[in-house]
Amino acid sequence: MHGYVEFVQKHRKQLFIILILVNLLSLIGIFKIKISSDFQIFMPERSQYKDILDEMNQTFKTSDQIMFLLEDDTPELTVERLEEFRDFQSSLEMMDNVEQIKGPAPQVVMAGIQTINIDNINQDNLQQLENYYEKIGKLSPLVKKEGHLYGIFTLFPDQNFSKKDLNSIEDYLKNHQITYYASGDLYMQQKIIDYVLLILCFLPPIAIVLILSVFRLQMGSLKATILSIIPAGIAALWTIGIIGWLGQKVSVVTVLAPVFTIVIGSADGLHFISHVQEERSDGKNKIQSIVETLRMVGIPMIITTVTSMAGFLSLLVMNTNAIKDLAIFATTGIFLAGVATWYVLPIVLTGKITLKRPNTHRENLTIAIKKLWGRPAVVIVVIVLIGSILSFQLVNTEFNQLMLYKNYTQVHKGFEKIMEINQGSIPVFLQIKTEHNPLDPAYAKELLALETDLTNSKYVGKTISVYDFYSTIYSLFLNLKDSVYPTQLTQVNMISSLLSRLESDPTSQLINQKEQVTRIMVFPGDLRNQTLDQINQRIKTFNQVHDDLEIKVTGVQYLMRDLNQNMIDNQAKSLVLAFILIFILLLISLRKIKPTLISLLPIGCTVIFLYGFLGLSGISLNVFTTTIFSITIGVGIDYAIHFTSIWMSFRKKGYNSAEATDKAYSYTSRPILANAFGLAIGLSALLLSPLRIHLYVSVLMWGAMIAGVFLSLSFLPTMLRKTKL
Repeated sequence: MHGYVEFVQKHRKQLFIILILVNLLSLIGIFKIKISSDFQIFMPERSQYKDILDEMNQTFKTSDQIMFLLEDDTPELTVERLEEFRDFQSSLEMMDNVEQIKGPAPQVVMAGIQTINIDNINQDNLQQLENYYEKIGKLSPLVKKEGHLYGIFTLFPDQNFSKKDLNSIEDYLKNHQITYYASGDLYMQQKIIDYVLLILCFLPPIAIVLILSVFRLQMGSLKATILSIIPAGIAALWTIGIIGWLGQKVSVVTVLAPVFTIVIGSADGLHFISHVQEERSDGKNKIQSIVETLRMVGIPMIITTVTSMAGFLSLLVMNTNAIKDLAIFATTGIFLAGVATWYVLPIVLTGKITLKRPNTHRENLTIAIKKLWGRPAVVIVVIVLIGSILSFQLVNTEFNQLMLYKNYTQVHKGFEKIMEINQGSIPVFLQIKTEHNPLDPAYAKELLALETDLTNSKYVGKTISVYDFYSTIYSLFLNLKDSVYPTQLTQVNMISSLLSRLESDPTSQLINQKEQVTRIMVFPGDLRNQTLDQINQRIKTFNQVHDDLEIKVTGVQYLMRDLNQNMIDNQAKSLVLAFILIFILLLISLRKIKPTLISLLPIGCTVIFLYGFLGLSGISLNVFTTTIFSITIGVGIDYAIHFTSIWMSFRKKGYNSAEATDKAYSYTSRPILANAFGLAIGLSALLLSPLRIHLYVSVLMWGAMIAGVFLSLSFLPTMLRKTKL
């Protein structure tokens, strides 16, 4: 270690210049960052629903849609309001990347077998249009409710539709001072870009400020506090720069990588500076303090960096690209934080900078924890373990698009409002294949009965199909009170002929005559797994008694549901892999099986505690919360490594187990507490995120760190005091 410190001191200026150049390159890389809005990152690599969705998209070009709900404070439809609707719909129709628009103001409205030209609407014949919209019921794009008038515009975009197109639409609505709500899979995806940019720009700096505040309280020196966080901040800069230079996209999941790098990567800097302070307080000079610190904690710092990396790398077994990308980016960041600690801090500390001795009067918490050694620690652990295990059955695996966003966000408000007015916001799809004419009245009767069964259940708001349109047109033609599907194919063909004359056939997204395929849009009452299961079960029951039709259900929600269902299995594999990797690394570091196994106990208990907390809190085990378990293993084991390593070093100096435990506690308790609370409070920056799932990450991290600190500073010392090597 002495040779390394001498090398750094001798070549300090050259090493500093290299550091500046690397940082400049990283800054340039930041401006090359691209944002991913594709929800495909949440999709499992293997899924029957994905195969069906891909097949359906080939048949109908797209399953994506965006719904805009325009609100008027008065319930009456006026010519002026209709003109406003027409102007908006016309602007949508002229967009290059839009396949079709369904709204209350197309150029020509088909009212039964009659057509109404919107340009000819005046105060005298406006009532005719209103009567038509009232008669078509659930198909109506015009809704009156609670003293308001709502126009529903459904946009079917093509594959080139982008954030720029969405911004253009929203700018139009804002410039015309129109109150609106929007929802849909694609809308949620495109809006995520704004949120990711917000998170990327503001949360890492906020995390740094929060960690600084915690470290400052523990270290007693602002200068030492800043030095301890510098390597992690630089590593975060390098990580983002590398992502930019490599052309990788940052998603709603991987945007957490720089935050994790700062929060987790600060551990090495904290331990380094803290131990240098301790050595300076013992009277050693600057160089001696650095050398002795590296001798004492250098190897543990390397091991803890590797174990943190191992925790994230264990996520590579997860069946989703979102988590795999996070694993790679976070692992890179933590590795760079370790490198920066060894590279940057010696450069700084071998210069003219001096460190203030640490304050020692803030010891109330360490004294309180030490009083729990022995039987109290064991009793507390046993009670919490039993409670956690009993709570396992309450753990759920809910995850859907809406869970991403907090209630105050525009996306969440739009979803709720459209769900209320339209009886549905984001549909799932039933794809129906037949070897005959799909518009045959015999098939139509069976499928309309299926729609009725679905809507009569409490799980579906409404359904829309080509059969609904044909029934409505036929009933208007015969002036029937109730909607009835044509009984003869000749009548069906007549309606088809009428629809073909329209510039925009409203059924084109619901039937493909050439391939004899139709699809039904089903609007679930909510996006919970139970609701999706009930819809799926009804389809299975229908298929069992109708062998002349082949119905398959799909949709983005089902792909996410598929991911949820195999999440626990994937999580189990990830945890097993993480424990194996950690065990091997610990054994290499400690070189004795007994201390290695004892050091694993705190992290094993913490994982069980977290599962119990998930069950009690109602927070679901999903693509985001799974990351906390890996963080817990990778970071929580750091405390055990530091404590046990120092304990073994004192044992080698001749202290018995009890004496070595006391010495190790006095040496490590302060940096462990600072790091744990710094990590938890640092991740509290995620509380400011507009995304709900980031809130859950922060809450779980608090639980993990509290458990990790208690176990490492009370339960672990209790076990080590009785251990004989």
